[in-house]
Amino acid sequence: MAALTRCRPQEDALDPADTDTPATGEKATPLTVRRAAPAPEPGATPVTEPVTEPAAAGGTAVRGRRRGRLRTHTLIGSSYLLLALLLTARVWSDPTRNIIAGNPNDTSLYCWWLAHTAHAVTNLSNPFVTHLANAPEGINALWNTSVLVPGLLLTPVTRAAGPVASYNLLVMLAFSLSAFSAYLLARKLRVRTAAAYVAGLVYGFSPALVAAGTGHLSLALAPAVPLLLGLVVDAVRGTHRPARTGVPLGVGAGLQLLTGEEVLFITAVTAAVGIVLLLVSRPGYLRLTGGPLRTFAIAFLTCLALTAVPLGIQFLGSLRAHGSPFLANFFKSDLTGLYVPSERQWLATSAQSARAAEFPGGAPEYMSFLGWPLLSVCVCAVVLGFRDLRIRIAGLTGAVLAVLSLGETLLVNNVETGLRLPWGLVAGLPVFDAALPNRFSLGTALMAGLVLACALDRLPARLAAAGVPATARLAAAGVPATARLAAAGVPAAVALAVACVLPLIPRPYTVERSPDVPAFFTTDAVKTLPAGSNGLLLPYPTGLRATAMSWQTAADFHFSMPGGYFIGPGHDGKAYMGGKKPTVTAQLLDDIESGSFTGPVAPAQIARSRADFAELGVRAVVLGPARHRDGLRDTVTSLTGQPPELTGGVYVWRLP
Repeated sequence: MAALTRCRPQEDALDPADTDTPATGEKATPLTVRRAAPAPEPGATPVTEPVTEPAAAGGTAVRGRRRGRLRTHTLIGSSYLLLALLLTARVWSDPTRNIIAGNPNDTSLYCWWLAHTAHAVTNLSNPFVTHLANAPEGINALWNTSVLVPGLLLTPVTRAAGPVASYNLLVMLAFSLSAFSAYLLARKLRVRTAAAYVAGLVYGFSPALVAAGTGHLSLALAPAVPLLLGLVVDAVRGTHRPARTGVPLGVGAGLQLLTGEEVLFITAVTAAVGIVLLLVSRPGYLRLTGGPLRTFAIAFLTCLALTAVPLGIQFLGSLRAHGSPFLANFFKSDLTGLYVPSERQWLATSAQSARAAEFPGGAPEYMSFLGWPLLSVCVCAVVLGFRDLRIRIAGLTGAVLAVLSLGETLLVNNVETGLRLPWGLVAGLPVFDAALPNRFSLGTALMAGLVLACALDRLPARLAAAGVPATARLAAAGVPATARLAAAGVPAAVALAVACVLPLIPRPYTVERSPDVPAFFTTDAVKTLPAGSNGLLLPYPTGLRATAMSWQTAADFHFSMPGGYFIGPGHDGKAYMGGKKPTVTAQLLDDIESGSFTGPVAPAQIARSRADFAELGVRAVVLGPARHRDGLRDTVTSLTGQPPELTGGVYVWRLP
C-alpha cells in the first residue's frame, strides 16, 4: 500500500480523488500517509517519562467517539428495523399463520426447508441431503434454496412457534439488515452519516429486495452483499493485514454460500467488475501491491475449508445436477422496468402497475425499477464526478450489472427486439449457466444507492465552490465555512434525496393465510402411520401445488413422501424442477387434480400403479382437501382395491 501511496499521492483506492473537505474545500490527503514525528533539536534532552495525562485524555476521547458511533449505529439500525416492521405490519397480527400474499407455493417451500433444518438439528441427521421428500431417492439441499444457516440460527424459533413464524421473522430482518449493511458500506467509503443513511434506504428497501420478499427468501436475505463488498474494499485498500481481512471475508462467503448461493454469485460478480474497473483506472495497481492477492487467497482457502463438505456433496454426490431448470432468457429485466414502477411501489398509478404486470416472471421478479430521478442523478453524478473513484467504480459497476440483468436479448415494453446483449457471451459459462439475469438488479440497486450517497455527500461543498449567491453573501458577512455549506447544500441535498427515494417507497405487504392443515397431521392420528414410512400425499406435491409439504411439516416429519417442490437431476443429469420424470401413477393423480383427466382407470393402469406403490415403498395414501377430491378418492380406491378410512379430515388407504 505504501507503494501505491508513493505512486498516487493524491488518491487512495476507493477514496475520492478530488473530494473537498467539509469545512475548507482543500484537497483531501490519503489516509495511508503517515507524518513522521519531528526530530528533537540538537542538545535537547529526550523525554523518557510517559506523559500519562494526555494519554488518558486521548483514551477518553477515543472511548467517547466509539460510544458516539455506537449510539448512531443503534439509532440508524433501529430506524431501519421500524421501517421493516411497517412494511410487513400485516403479517404480525398472526405471525404463525399469515404469510406475504402473492407466492404461496414458494413460501411453503421455504417454510419446509426451515422446518427440515430444525428437524435435522434436533435429530442429529444430515441437513445437506434429505429423503423426507422425493422418497426414496431424496433431495440435495445445496441444489435448492434451503437457507441452511438462517434455518440453523432460528431452530429454537421454528421448534417453538413453527416455520411460518421463522419465515416471517427472516423476511422482516432481511430488509433491516440489508439496509444497515449498505449504510455501513457507504460509511466505509467516507460518506457522511446522513448520506450513508440514504444509501441504506435505497438498497434495503429497493424494489429488487421488496420484490424478492414475495416468496424468494434466499434472495431477500442479502445483507451479505454490502458486508462482503466492504471487506473487499478493505482488501483493496490494504487497511489491515491480509489475514485480518481475508479470514472474515472467507467466513462470510462460506456462510452466504450456505444461505443462498445466488446472492454470493451476485456479490462475486459485482466485486469482480469493480476490481476490473479499478485496474483500468490504476493499471499498475496489482503489480505494485501484492496485499490484495494474499488477502483473497486467504479468503478463498478459508471459505473452502468451511464449505468443502457441503460442496463435495453438491457437486460430487449421487444427487448432483448441472444447469438450471429455468429459462434464463425469460427471467430477465425489461428495459422499461428501470423506470416503470409495479404495484409494489406506493406512488405507482394503475396504468403503470398494469404495464409492469406484463413483465416476465410475475411480481417476485419486478426487481429492476429505480425511477427517473435516481437514474438521472446517477448518470449526472458519474459524468460530473468521474474523478471521484468511488462514484466512478460504483456507477460503472451498476451500469454493467444493469446491462447483465437485461438478459441475452433486449426486451423493451414486453416486446423482444432480438438485439443481442453481453449476457449471451457468458450464459454458457459454468455457474453463469445456472444464473437468472434479472437477479443482478440487486447489485444495481446497491450501486445506485452508493452513487446517490456520494453525490449527496459532495453536494454542499460543490455548491459552495460554485459560488452560490447565498453562500457568497454569508461569506461576506463572515459566516464560518461549515455554516455556509449547510446553508447552501443541506436543503438541496435533502430535496434531491427525497426526489430519488420517494418513487421507491413500497406499499406495505398484503397477506394471506398459510395452508390449512387437517387435524390428522396435528394429532396422534398421524402416528397410526409407521414412523419413517413412505406416505403418498394428495394432492400430489409439485412446484404448482406444495400444500402437502406444509402438512408434512405440521406432522413433524413423522413420515417421508414421494414428490415435492424441489430441483433435482433428471435421467440425463440436468437440473429439472421435480427431478426425474414422474411415475405414471404420479402423473395420473396430478392430471386428475388439474382437471385434465376425468375418465375411468383402465386395468393396465391399476396394475402399473400397484407396481409403482411397491417400488416406492408406499405404506399409505393420504388424501386431504383438494380441488377434485371426489375424483381422486374414487381413483385411489380403484388403484388400491380397498375403501378409504375417513379420519381427521383426510381419507387414508393403508397398503400392505
